[in-house]
Amino acid sequence: MININSVYKFIQYISNKNQSGFLTPKDFNESIRQAVYEFVTKRYHNVKTQNQAGASSVGLEQNQKVTDDLRYLSKTLSNLIPRDGIINLPSDYLHLSTISYLRNMVDEEGDLNIKYVDFKVLRDNELSAMLTSSIFGKKITSGKMGVCVFRGDSLELFPKTINNVNLVYLKKPLDPVWGFDVVKGKPVYSSSKSVDIELPDDCKNEIVFMCSSYLGINLREGDLISYSETLKNQGV
Repeated sequence: MININSVYKFIQYISNKNQSGFLTPKDFNESIRQAVYEFVTKRYHNVKTQNQAGASSVGLEQNQKVTDDLRYLSKTLSNLIPRDGIINLPSDYLHLSTISYLRNMVDEEGDLNIKYVDFKVLRDNELSAMLTSSIFGKKITSGKMGVCVFRGDSLELFPKTINNVNLVYLKKPLDPVWGFDVVKGKPVYSSSKSVDIELPDDCKNEIVFMCSSYLGINLREGDLISYSETLKNQGV
């Protein structure tokens, strides 16, 4: 994960170079929170590309880079038991990856296999057609196929008799915090009061770029690379 103090020192350095004035902890904490949220939402879902030809609808697994960048935010809940076909979404839920159920299947050789089968996530206007379909309706009723729809902060599953549900989702990132103690009238970093950024270290420059923008600091990519190399040489 990205150490919050390294980002604070980086942006403080940029602020000084750009003569942007003193960077207060309050301004930094508000800006870094927005930057992290922007970074995460841009990674898993870009609404501008959803209707383009060839655009992937599976945001978390568009490519390996996206999967790697969001790996700290991926969570799995196993063996969930729905109540009347309803699964309540976790309080830290942000975006669905997959939802599946455990099904006993007999293969061509007569052996019993147990495996997870993905639910098909439907829109409201698709549900009734699927449930009343002469083909899909029977598969759903028998448990050979599962479908679900979002209902506010929950998912409604069909058939309602399914148990052993597996939910994989993207959680909301913790709000990053640069915590500090006041020493001789100045804020001094406190690791015990801080919350690091739940993203891989190689995302640091992009986070810094976004945070600087929220702080009103206009950066060019060349500036960012130059500053980054300078700070690396300084051990920051």
